[in-house]
Amino acid sequence: MSRRPLVAALIVLLATLLSGCAATEPAFTVWQAPSPAAPDPRIGVTRVPPAERVAAPVIAGTTLSGAEVSTAELAGRVIVVNAWASWCPPCVAELPLLADVDRRYTDTGVTVLGLTVEDTPQAARDLAARSGLTFESIVDADGRILAAIPGVPPKALPSTIVIDAAGRIAARIVGPLRPGVLDGLLAEELARSRL
Repeated sequence: MSRRPLVAALIVLLATLLSGCAATEPAFTVWQAPSPAAPDPRIGVTRVPPAERVAAPVIAGTTLSGAEVSTAELAGRVIVVNAWASWCPPCVAELPLLADVDRRYTDTGVTVLGLTVEDTPQAARDLAARSGLTFESIVDADGRILAAIPGVPPKALPSTIVIDAAGRIAARIVGPLRPGVLDGLLAEELARSRL
C-alpha cells in the first residue's frame, strides 16, 4: 500500500486547519439582514416595555479624539449607543444615518455615542472623518464593553441600543439600522421623558 495518498491527505488537512489560524478579521459576527426563509430571532428591533426595562451598564472610556466619556455623565438624556467597526460593511453603511440622527436630535435631549469595537483607532478615525461623524466614539479595543450590554449578542456588529432618560435599556437593534427606525424609537422616548 502506497503512503503517498495518505501523506497528501494529511498535508491538505493540515493546510486547511492552519489557514483558519491566519485569519485577519476579528472574531465578530457581522450581522446581515435575515433571510425571509430562515429569520434569525436575534436580528432586528426589540422594544422593551417600560415596566420590563433594566438599568443599562455604564458605558465609559476614551474616545477616538482622546476625551473621556461616560453614559453616567449623560443622565437625563436619551442615549443612542451604536457599536461599529471600520472593517464591518453594514456598520460603514449605517454611519451616515447615525450622523444624520445626531445632527437632527442633538438639541432635543438625545445623544448619539459610538462604540468602535475591535478596531484600530486610526482606521476608526479615518472612517469617522470620511463619514462626517460629529458624535464621539469610545474605543472598545477588545470588545468587553459590547459584551457587557444585556440582550445584545456579545460579538454582534452592528448593534445599537437606546437608553431612556432614566438610564434603562429601552430598545435594542441587532443588525443594520433601517431608515426611520431610530426616529420612531426616539420620538417615543422623548414623549415618555416629558411626561
